[in-house]
Amino acid sequence: MKSPIVKKIKKTTKPVSWIYNFWFDNIYVAKLMALVSLANLGVVAFDLTYIPLRDIWLNGVITVGNFTLGPYEYDGYRLTIVPEPVREVVIQYDAIKGIEPYRDTQQYLETVAELQNTIDEFGLDSPQTAEILEMLREMSAEMIAQNPFELANKSGNLERVKNIMRDRMEDPIDNPRNSATIAFESFWDIDHLEGQLEEELTFFNEEIAPLINTNYFRPIGESGQFVDYFGLIDFPFIAILFADFLVRSFVISLRYSGVKIQDAIFWRWYDLIFFLPTLRWLRIIPVSIRLDESKIICLTSIKRQASQGFVASIAGDITEVIILRVINQLQHFIKDGYIEEFLSPENTQKEYINFNNTNEIAEITKLLIDLVANQVLPEIRPEVEDLLNYIIEKSIIESPAYQSIAHLPGLQKFPQNISQKTSTQIYSVLLKTVQQLLKEDPVFDDHVEKIITKSGSTLTLSVGAKHNLEVVESLLYDLLEEIKINYVRLPSDEEIEALLDETRALRQIDE
Repeated sequence: MKSPIVKKIKKTTKPVSWIYNFWFDNIYVAKLMALVSLANLGVVAFDLTYIPLRDIWLNGVITVGNFTLGPYEYDGYRLTIVPEPVREVVIQYDAIKGIEPYRDTQQYLETVAELQNTIDEFGLDSPQTAEILEMLREMSAEMIAQNPFELANKSGNLERVKNIMRDRMEDPIDNPRNSATIAFESFWDIDHLEGQLEEELTFFNEEIAPLINTNYFRPIGESGQFVDYFGLIDFPFIAILFADFLVRSFVISLRYSGVKIQDAIFWRWYDLIFFLPTLRWLRIIPVSIRLDESKIICLTSIKRQASQGFVASIAGDITEVIILRVINQLQHFIKDGYIEEFLSPENTQKEYINFNNTNEIAEITKLLIDLVANQVLPEIRPEVEDLLNYIIEKSIIESPAYQSIAHLPGLQKFPQNISQKTSTQIYSVLLKTVQQLLKEDPVFDDHVEKIITKSGSTLTLSVGAKHNLEVVESLLYDLLEEIKINYVRLPSDEEIEALLDETRALRQIDE
């Protein structure tokens, strides 16, 4: 008979709509939802990396191999990795992150553009050009002093601008304090620009302007955080995944008895990560699980390695704890007198819970007797009869009665003949007796039960037996304590790894 616990986990026969079954079981639906979750993870990854990588999306250039080692400095190699049409599209994402051009730095770049137009129209020596150059000198000094790059966490770019300008103006001017302000003031001077106007403006547009252009303004909302409209993009994905999550949880609660809807929700605990308001990068966990469940990717080897690594890290502790727990339970069992209580006749008066109305001990005894009678005894009969024959023959030969008549004619083979017949009869009686025990016999069962009860009474009520039982309990308790001290130890890393190697070898054989 199956236990009630086993029955509890069986599938229920509750009717489930075919629509729910189709959605839950169809592999193509699972693949579709896995791809939706993967797309959402891709959007999340782009959003999380947009701000750190915005300079690349804005200018499309990375510098490879630049380094500074003491007095040695190498600018590296500038590599364009994002085409301009792509940059123009991607940079529109600024609106989602609430990014706006920073007013002061944007005005600075617009002033430089105005300077180029003024020079083209009126010339470098015109009053209009002199006025714009004066504005650029003032704006440069103000930019260095106030650091408008700080809000966007771009102060490093401002330092690069200052260093580049210092290096550019190191030879043309005398700048003993290596001041970036003096370098900018000298750069935006008519005397410096005259004769090398095109070269210097090209230098500024290629080296300085892209760095200044990376600065931006990002307003702070009422929550105290930067304005971010990513939720508008994320919401459709979350709505679809939430609906799928509810359907799957509902089907699980219907298919399995004893599983409530709240239990089914935690059954698919990994999907709850999708709905966390923060730590969106953790969505890689449910996405990976969904891709594996839908057979788009196979994570069997990864899960195997992860589980083995986890087992290796805790196997030693678990082994020690389990062994000590078992030994401690045995010690408590002995110390609390359960052995004596078990043997006591008073124990039979206590209520005993029987799951299946079967005497397991009696059934096991019958199975063992059946095994001995029908399998073991017939197989070993020749050997047992030879042993009995030898014992009986030896006993007759060594007896004084036989020795006194052994010299008479015809009696030399008497021990051999009588021993053979006797051993055969004894074994036949034994086999027949054991086989009789297999038959249903209530009277025999009653006698056995009385013997067991009387034996228990003798062990618990007799003074001498009770004393011996107490000594046995004490010795067993001490023996278990010695086992704990001497033999229970934490397995070494080498032993754990050897066990894992055996496990992997067995799995390869099964595969």
